[in-house]
Amino acid sequence: MDVRRRNLMKGLVTGGTLLALGIPPRVFASATAGSVRKFGLLLGNTPADAAFAAGVRTAYALSSNVRLNGIAESEAGLAESTGNVRFSPPRVIKLTGGLLNEYEVVAKLLEGARGVRWIAIMDDSSAAVFMELMRNAGAGLILRGSHAFSRHGAFGGSSFSRDVPELRHVWTAISPEFSAGDVLAEKLLPGYNSFSIVEDFLSSENFAARTHPRRLNKPKPGFLSYRLDGSDDIHLHCSGLSAADGCESVGWSKAGTWVPLKGQELEPDDGSTRPKPAQMQLTGWIESVGYAAMTAAIGLQSYQIPCSQRAFVHHLPPGTRPRRNIRIERFASFVIET
Repeated sequence: MDVRRRNLMKGLVTGGTLLALGIPPRVFASATAGSVRKFGLLLGNTPADAAFAAGVRTAYALSSNVRLNGIAESEAGLAESTGNVRFSPPRVIKLTGGLLNEYEVVAKLLEGARGVRWIAIMDDSSAAVFMELMRNAGAGLILRGSHAFSRHGAFGGSSFSRDVPELRHVWTAISPEFSAGDVLAEKLLPGYNSFSIVEDFLSSENFAARTHPRRLNKPKPGFLSYRLDGSDDIHLHCSGLSAADGCESVGWSKAGTWVPLKGQELEPDDGSTRPKPAQMQLTGWIESVGYAAMTAAIGLQSYQIPCSQRAFVHHLPPGTRPRRNIRIERFASFVIET
């Protein structure tokens, strides 16, 4: 067994522990949006690769439009988030044998490509290995996501509760500056009966000082927004259900009192006929995840409030929309910096 393989196997326990118990701050990158001009896309040979990559390409195209032409604030956030910084399309690396079979290729890639921000997708079993390869290469983690879709409830034969959303996403990021949850929620809201998105941020202090005042009071369309009474660091955004039910959907305690966020209440439908900016259409939830991950990597944000943890929860009554014919998927996503 060569040294690289031996070190990798010794580190798998560490990687698995990080994923199970949480990722310590020292693993994360010290990064700011727009600080990197090179991007890469690592595809780990999952059934979701093509759709995820399509979302990444869409986000890159959108960022190019922001820099060159400017587009609606509602779609890409404030255009100044990218300024005049230019970068080339992401370099695409496809692991045809999967990361577990091509870990040496990935190790050399991470060690040799410096100053690159990578967006990656892989299966759950490869995620622990990827964390160890990152650690050995001295790379920093910016954003990590776990994503799952499953049928339950109306189709019976499942141990899932009807109260558990079909689409479930959990993100961990270095700060709200690299949030992906708000963008993902905006893309999923028009087309899906239920979803939950939970985000944990390791730090929001420096980000709060840089946040543009206009962003602090900008409502999130379609959601009622709350903060936990006695804590400004935990936020909950609900669509179609109460704050108590939203907590239950994501496994949070229902014991606390949730207070509406000032300026974040759901905007009433006043019958206005003012034209609304066209929204970019994505074909599915996996593409939306790729779009959100790339948007976070670039730093295109439209809704940012400093906090340490937040959740978006959406639920429509049964039969409101026809169920989509979607196969069960589960995968992990990463944004890292080498």
